[in-house]
Parts: sequence; C-alpha cells; structure tokens
Amino acid sequence: MAFPNKGSYYYCSVLCLYIIIIVANSLAFQCSAAAASSSNNNDQISTLVVNASIASRRRMPDTLFGIFFEEINHAGAGGLWAELVSNRGFEAGGTQVPSNIKPWTIVGEESSILVQTELNSCFERNKVALRMDVLCDDINCPSGGVGISNPGYWGMNIEQGKKYKVVFYVRSAGPIDMTVSFKNAQGGGILASTNIQETASEVSNWKRIGTTLEANGSSANSTIQLTTTKKGVIWLDQVSAMPLDTFNGHGFRKDLVNMLIELKPAFIRFPGGCFVEGQRLSNAFRWKESVGPWEQRPGHFGDVWNYWTDDAFGYFEALQLAEDIGAKPIWVFNNGNFSNPSFIFL
Repeated sequence: MAFPNKGSYYYCSVLCLYIIIIVANSLAFQCSAAAASSSNNNDQISTLVVNASIASRRRMPDTLFGIFFEEINHAGAGGLWAELVSNRGFEAGGTQVPSNIKPWTIVGEESSILVQTELNSCFERNKVALRMDVLCDDINCPSGGVGISNPGYWGMNIEQGKKYKVVFYVRSAGPIDMTVSFKNAQGGGILASTNIQETASEVSNWKRIGTTLEANGSSANSTIQLTTTKKGVIWLDQVSAMPLDTFNGHGFRKDLVNMLIELKPAFIRFPGGCFVEGQRLSNAFRWKESVGPWEQRPGHFGDVWNYWTDDAFGYFEALQLAEDIGAKPIWVFNNGNFSNPSFIFL
C-alpha cells in the first residue's frame, strides 16, 4: 500500500490505523468462528412460556375493526348513493362550451336534433346547461320523438314494480310536451314512461319538474330518455333519477348498506385517501363544497381516478351513512397534500 509523502507523523498515524483495522477484523473473524463452532457443538435450547390465564388476558378494543371507503370506480354516486344518472348536470366536460356531454347521447338523427352545452344555468356554481334544438315536429319526427339518453353507471338497474323519482330543470321559449321514460337498452322496450306538458309562460324561466315513474318491467341495462316531438328550443339541467325505496329513505342502496351492516364495523373512514388529495391540489376534495342542495354543489374532477363526480355523496351523506350502519365516522381531510409532486409549481 502506498501512502502520500506528508511527513513521518502523518505516515505513522495512517499506518497505525491500518494495522488496527486489520487486527480488529482478524479478531472479529476468529470470534465468529469460535461462536459458530461452539453453537454446533452445544445446541442451545430456548424456552418460551405463554401465560394464557384469564388474569393475563387483554381485551381487544372494539374500535380496531372498521371500513375504509374510497370514492373510486363510482363507489359513491352510482354505488352506495342510489343516483342513477351519470353527469346529471352536464358539468363533466368542463366550462369551455360547447363541451363533451358523455355519457349522454342523442335520441334521433342529427338532422332532427342538435344539442350543445351553454353557460346559462340558473345555478351559479353549476353554470353549464344543455340546449336542445328540436328541428322536427309532430309530422316528421320519429314516432318515439327525439331528445337525449343517459345509461347511468354501466346501465341503470330498473326493477319491475319499483318506483323512481325523476327530477330535472327545464326552460323554453315556447310550450313543452316531453316524455320521460326508462328504456331497456338491449331489447328497446319501454319500462316506465310519463308525459310532461307545460305552457310557455310556465317554462319561460327555469322550472323544477318532478315526477314518479313505476316500472312495468325489469332490466339491469336500462337508460333514461327525455324526448319530444314538438319543434323548438329546450334547455335542460340537473337531471336526476333515484329509486324511492332507499335505506331509511336516506338515498342509499338498501342491498349495499345491509352488506355493510353485516360487517359490524366500529367505524367508517371516508371519503378516501388519494381521492382526497387529487393529482393537483386544485382538484382536491373540499368538504364544504359537498354540502347543501345537490343542484348547487359544484362537483369536481377527481383526477386521481380520472372521472367527474358531482359530490352528491358528500360530507353530510357520509355522516348519515355512519349513523345508519351504527359506526363512528372518521373524516379524512386534505392537509395541503396532493399526489403528483411534479405539479408543485403549477
């Protein structure tokens, strides 16, 4: 080994350190070898004594077992929350109008109807509404009329004999004559239907329309349709459809809530983890915007799971669910964190 020529003191110090390291490694190796040899020659036996007496027991807290809810794959609205319509306020495409209205589609030929979004809703926090220009009339419209259709979340499950509450907001320059119906997406049969008629003066400003449909057939792959054969311009917004028969009348699906109850959870943690953060902090979940009338909740784009949520399953609904299943609520709030650090300067 070569040492730099920096004087005898430096040389001696380095040499002594080098010798000490070699000696220490040698001794450590010898001790390890001796220990291994001793272990092989004399097997060591350890005894573990377990005291299972009643006096030594410790009760496991009941609060250790619970549920972690995450708003993912539409587990809230479209899942536990019994809303059937997806993108009910036409907000999912953003505020740069005209915007995408998926999963809504038109009913009829494009030569008979034009649809586009506009910023003229009566709700200040949800300005997007749908304009529907009906170009045909009673004579040349299809027999079923023209309009719009929504498949919900992977198809609406409509069950025979059950009743469904349909609510929407409408405005028009003239009288309206519309049909609201549930339709089997596969066979095309009408499962439930009702007619809505309003005079021009009644719908010259935005008006809330509510009606109840009773299904005369069943299909797990259904759509809701709003159609007309009357020529004119109609604006629509905040279209909702929910079964009347929900858990305790609170808007939750009975079958899913009963499954949660059978788990006997001590707590429910909501509304998620990554969902609360967002990829960008601007898309983080904000609980204050998830309370109040559902038509006035702005909703937000959950960019972690890449879909729009209207936040109908919000802070109040989660607290109500916790009460309904007998669990303690554990609220997850955003403390300024977000999922993608590359957006920190954006």
